[in-house]
Amino acid sequence: MQQQSQHTLLFTGAYAEADQTGICVYAVDEASGELQLLDEVSGIKNPTFLNVDPAAKRLYAIGEISDQGNKAAEIVTFGIQPDTGKLKELSRVRSVSSSTCHIQRDEGSTFLIVSSFHGGLIGLHRINEDGTAGELLDEKKHAELVHVREDQQPRAHSAFYSPDGRYIFVQDLGLDKIMTYTLDSEQGQLRFVRETQLEDGAGPRHLAFHPGGAYAYVINELNSSVTTLRYSSEDGSLTPLGTVSTLPADFEGESSCAEIAVSGDGRTVYGSNRGHDSIVVFTVHQDSGLLNPVQYISTEGGHPRHFSLLPGGKQLLAANRDGNNLVLFTVNPEDGKLAFTGYTVSQSKPVCVKPAVFNG
Repeated sequence: MQQQSQHTLLFTGAYAEADQTGICVYAVDEASGELQLLDEVSGIKNPTFLNVDPAAKRLYAIGEISDQGNKAAEIVTFGIQPDTGKLKELSRVRSVSSSTCHIQRDEGSTFLIVSSFHGGLIGLHRINEDGTAGELLDEKKHAELVHVREDQQPRAHSAFYSPDGRYIFVQDLGLDKIMTYTLDSEQGQLRFVRETQLEDGAGPRHLAFHPGGAYAYVINELNSSVTTLRYSSEDGSLTPLGTVSTLPADFEGESSCAEIAVSGDGRTVYGSNRGHDSIVVFTVHQDSGLLNPVQYISTEGGHPRHFSLLPGGKQLLAANRDGNNLVLFTVNPEDGKLAFTGYTVSQSKPVCVKPAVFNG
């Protein structure tokens, strides 16, 4: 029996007008991590975040549309041709009543959740049998669920599932809270469970779980920090354990955080600084889950809004919005530290990099 070969494709989203290239597809060299452009797609305004389902050969992109002069959201579904990297648009569906900044898919590829920063809300879509995004099923506004002070405004920034798939954690930057939900799959509704309060002014943005499942890490955009949380699968609670700065002690400029990722072996956490324009590398204390910074490395471009570890964990690719480039780093297998390879790819305003492995 012939073994299936595996290859990696990289999908990037960007800030772009509808008549500009917003999504690119690259082939990734398995050994070097270098990229070969395979396809470019226009026709979507600001496809700033993507979700890839390699098993179903589907790509989901958020997009911005206008509704009577106001910003609204859509989800565009593409079919992926893994051998060529070509994308074929399959459908467009109206989403929530404000522009979105994040899209998440459950492990079973049954639902999509979008987050709206400007609307302070999240939306739920079922995935149709053909793999396209279905109609909007539910919309939850955080202002209607928890107390909001007069000096606050809800800003839902991302949604991530717990490792066991039982809970959904939504980072609300404006409320300094992580909102916990469950999903009623039969009714197609999100159920609010509880809130986790973080430090005032922290601005939680994205979340990543330790592969062991006991700890989660939230990167706080506004005060440039990462908070370690203990996760309980029994009730979905998150307990803050400690917070550490993402910036060197002698930095005095303005900076904010964006993306966070945990290495596959659980020994290292990475975060991006916009302003300091760097990736911070933390060592994870295995007995406590707490973090210790061991490196700050330039991203070789301004405003690293997103980055991803490439499959295998040997390279990391950063997207610099203001540097208009994708930048490749190698990962030291001993300590997780990064080294700039000297390799960059020019791209207009990239803000999302999503690698995926395909069989065949």
